[in-house]
Amino acid sequence: MKKNHCAAAGLSAVFLTLGAAMTTMAAETGWINENDNWVYLDSDGSKVTSSWKKSGDNWYYLNSDGEVEKNAWIDDTYYVNEDGVMQMNQWVHSDEDDSPSGEEGWYYLGTAGKIVTDSWKQINNEYYYFDDDGRMGTGWHFEDDSAYYLGDDNDGARKQGWLCLEYESDNEPEEGDVSETTASGDGSEWFYFQSNGKMVKSSDGYTSKTINGSKFYFDEKGIMQSGWVAVASAASADSTGISKFKYFGDENDGAMATGWKYLTDHPSDSDDKSDITEGTDTPEEGDGYWYYFDTSGVPKYLAQNSDTLTSATVRINGSSYFFDQYGCMQSGLIGFEFGDTEYSSYFGNSDSDGKMKTGKQTGVYDGDDDTGTYYFNTSGSYKGGGYTGVKDDYLYYKGKLVEADEDSDYQVFCINVSGTDTYYLVNESGKVQTSNKKYKSDGEYKYQYSSGTIYLIDSDGENPTEVTASDCAALPNVSFDAEYTFE
Repeated sequence: MKKNHCAAAGLSAVFLTLGAAMTTMAAETGWINENDNWVYLDSDGSKVTSSWKKSGDNWYYLNSDGEVEKNAWIDDTYYVNEDGVMQMNQWVHSDEDDSPSGEEGWYYLGTAGKIVTDSWKQINNEYYYFDDDGRMGTGWHFEDDSAYYLGDDNDGARKQGWLCLEYESDNEPEEGDVSETTASGDGSEWFYFQSNGKMVKSSDGYTSKTINGSKFYFDEKGIMQSGWVAVASAASADSTGISKFKYFGDENDGAMATGWKYLTDHPSDSDDKSDITEGTDTPEEGDGYWYYFDTSGVPKYLAQNSDTLTSATVRINGSSYFFDQYGCMQSGLIGFEFGDTEYSSYFGNSDSDGKMKTGKQTGVYDGDDDTGTYYFNTSGSYKGGGYTGVKDDYLYYKGKLVEADEDSDYQVFCINVSGTDTYYLVNESGKVQTSNKKYKSDGEYKYQYSSGTIYLIDSDGENPTEVTASDCAALPNVSFDAEYTFE
């Protein structure tokens, strides 16, 4: 704003020109110059005192001595400059000794020269607030449960948009307090002021506001939230409290996260850590995990009422991912137990994109860092679950390829499916043998397959006896990176 200190240049020359014209008037009335002071005589020749008189376009105030007052406040309501001219549509700065309020500050004289008090005033496209005495407001201003910020002592314009201000929660600003404007850092907070100047703040808890396409959250003090903040109530299927949380970036970001975010800080590291139930799987500060936030900002997580692989995983852009109960994306070979059935699912190794794998997969790392071949269901509610049974002539158990021991040539394996034991004769590549013939193991006859039944035979290929569970090799162990059980 353009402001002037207690003077208006050039007005004395106007008054002197006016004075020259006044000397031609009758001495008995009107304006006369008396001992270098201008006075005004009424019709009976008496000096007019404590009153306003106009000359040309200007108003002048005659004091108790009848002289034109200069550089002074009149009744704490009007101001006359060094030429005695009443100021209109002008800023005036006064020291505390001669100001209407007894405080140093800026004051504004309106169109009629009267001081603006107890109101907002638009001046040169900016809004200013003036108190009961007409002093321009600065710093924080509180009105009708709303907060505004008006800049420093030489500004006063009502602010809009983002401001980062010095702020101490245990020493909150009061009316008129000026806070230093900063870029960021300790001891400062971000606030947002709307087009009407009102600071965005919540009446209870948190409130959100979309600004330039991003959503931000503000607390009851108007502070923009950052990092992990518990802004909601927990969902019924949430076992840890992760659904209370949203993520708002660092202290100079604040935009609510949506989509994928790789983070090394977690809810358990936040100021709201008491809202998360910690356990052995709680992510540690500094450990990086991928999170996925839906459009409302809630991280995807493992619901405790999941009853299938489909409900335990999350579909994103055509692929399925697994997030644990803390919202952290998991990779590796994961075990899922639904009732009496256990499934293995593979989400890639530790540096993969975490997508659930389906169909035949080679080079799958298990929990012991051993690699193997697996087959995972390609459809249904257990899509991605390890397949048990014969697929494309090969035998799988919990998804893992079942192979005869090296140099054994063939072995028999028993798999119980729906309470029924089924026997399979498998070679070292995992292929199921179904040809009606005799099979050698380590150079000698050992098995015979005939019409779907497997027999043990002696080294001469005679004396067949049907195999039993005690004749079967152990099924391969499946070691998981993590296991989850659902009732």
